[in-house]
Amino acid sequence: MQEKPSASPESKMRNYLKMLKVYGFVALGIIVLFTGFGFVTGGVPGLLNWLNLGLIVSAVGLPFLGIVVSITYWSGFVGRWGEAKYKEQLEGKPEDKKN
Repeated sequence: MQEKPSASPESKMRNYLKMLKVYGFVALGIIVLFTGFGFVTGGVPGLLNWLNLGLIVSAVGLPFLGIVVSITYWSGFVGRWGEAKYKEQLEGKPEDKKN
C-alpha cells in the first residue's frame, strides 16, 4: 500500500502565512470600522476610545474565531473517524475477515 506523501514544510508555512494575512486584514477592517464609528460619534476622543476597543476586540475575538472555524472544520472528520473505529471494534478489521 502506498501512503500519500505529507504536505511539505514549505506548503504548511505558506498556508500559515496566508491565514495570518487574512487575520491581519480582518483585524485591520475591525479597527478601521470601530475608529470610523468613534470619530463620527465622538470626534477625536471617540476615535481614540474606539481605537482601543477595536484593538481589544481584534486581540480577543480573532483567536476565538479561529478556534470556532477549526472545530467546525475538524468535527466532520472526527465524526467519520470515530464511526469507522466503532464499526471496526464491533465487526473487526476488513482484512481479518475470511471470504
